[in-house]
Amino acid sequence: MKDSRTNYVIVGAFVLLMLGGLITALAVLTGRTGPTDPYFTVYDNVGGLKFGTQVMFEGYPVGQVESIQPLRTEDGRTRFRVNMNVQSGWPIPVDSLAQVAASGLLAAVTIDIRGGEARELLPPGAEIPGRAGGSIFTVMEDVAGEVQGLTRDSVRPLLDNINKYVMALGGLAVESSPEIIENLRVMSEDMSAFSRKLNEQVLSERNVASIDGTLANAQKASAEFAAMSGELKAMSGQVNSLITTLDGLVADGREDVATALGDMRYSLDTVARHIDSITYNLDTTSRNMMEFSRSLRQNPGLLIGGTPPRDEAQPR
Repeated sequence: MKDSRTNYVIVGAFVLLMLGGLITALAVLTGRTGPTDPYFTVYDNVGGLKFGTQVMFEGYPVGQVESIQPLRTEDGRTRFRVNMNVQSGWPIPVDSLAQVAASGLLAAVTIDIRGGEARELLPPGAEIPGRAGGSIFTVMEDVAGEVQGLTRDSVRPLLDNINKYVMALGGLAVESSPEIIENLRVMSEDMSAFSRKLNEQVLSERNVASIDGTLANAQKASAEFAAMSGELKAMSGQVNSLITTLDGLVADGREDVATALGDMRYSLDTVARHIDSITYNLDTTSRNMMEFSRSLRQNPGLLIGGTPPRDEAQPR
């Protein structure tokens, strides 16, 4: 009984230890390993954000998103308040900026807090100014929208004016060239602004580094796949050689197999012809063994040369 109780105590302690380890692992994975301070930020678009999204400070994980609440502004727009929990006591300058970003093309979306230079710190519960659109896809979408607007507002009117100017040169209409020159100047300024934004956002050092890393990973994966393909090709050749060898063995041993089957058939026929005599001999042997065992039970001295006891039923 004492050993049984000892085993129960050991098993219970082991289960409690494993349960504590599981709870600790879950706490580490969810980022809830200590006290936290609440902060919030407001975005116009929360695509990719959800409960549990990591909150980073200059790339270092410091917390996670707890909830997202829609807000209706006075001008009829809908914005979203993102509530975050950050490690207790983490210093966040008042001029910091919470930006929605992704570290790579296939990386998960995170909230990256860019620390400011002010010495004054935000108190817990304060708002961190937010800026959405940190991923390369969002920037490209914005650029595509600007290109579309530029085409609609500048390029099309310019083409219309050029068409009218050409028709005026042919005597079909009269249009003044200063308007065309002004449109060309406006379009040139828009294109310059578009080019600057493209260089600053889409072709920034961080995005270029992310693209280079993605291309390097793709090249490495391609090289590994090529090496694997070579190994599979060599293995396929070995399998084909093995199959060819097995075919040769089967073809060479076909006569031996036929001979063995013939010998086995002959042996079975012989056993079938003599099965009756074999059965009779086995039966006789069994009876003799029974008689021998009965004699031993009556007179065990037979094993050392004794004489059997006299049968009382026989006349003297």
